Amino acid sequence: MAITPENQQAIVQILCKQLRDSEEPIIRAKAALSLGKLGIESAIPELYHAVSTDPDIQVRLSAIDALVLIAKPELITLMTEPSKNQNTFHINQVGSINNDEVNIQGDMVGFQYNYAFSDPKQAEAVSEFSQQLQNIRQQYPEASEAEILDIIQRALATIYQDNPQEWRGWVDLLSLVFAGGVEGIKIVAPALGIPIAMAQRLYEIYDRNRNQLPGN
Repeated sequence: MAITPENQQAIVQILCKQLRDSEEPIIRAKAALSLGKLGIESAIPELYHAVSTDPDIQVRLSAIDALVLIAKPELITLMTEPSKNQNTFHINQVGSINNDEVNIQGDMVGFQYNYAFSDPKQAEAVSEFSQQLQNIRQQYPEASEAEILDIIQRALATIYQDNPQEWRGWVDLLSLVFAGGVEGIKIVAPALGIPIAMAQRLYEIYDRNRNQLPGN
């Protein structure tokens, strides 16, 4: 049975309500992507609101993806391809944080932001690091932006002392994320789902660490 325009609008309304009101972040994220795949422009205000205000980073990222899909529906095929990236990165928690690990699994990432960057390696690096940020937020939901940055900064300092090879891997990853330099922060920040000010401070952390590389 063909879906009538009225039924289609009813579906959009249901998805918008789930995106706005559901207490489960995974439901809000799936609702956002479903709206994007439907490609209905009337959902744009609700998606924009989610990008601007939702407290969960994955919901914000899904809403960004949905907005792009509405603008460019041909990207649906690209976004549903499985990731071929199998790298796993670890960042050990230090200071007042316990000894568990926050892991990023490459096969959880996908190709969310390949379309936002001219370099596929940078797109994959941004996706990997956005997942890392999400993992930290999920483990420490009460942490402020400053506290999350402090977690990353202290962890890198500890890794630098204990595992220089792993530290170099993290600096190399961030070098891809910030390949566009200071000007590229305006693109990287929304892709990571963080404010520009937070991205600028993250760039400063990266810049301090890369200056410790031989030859710098």
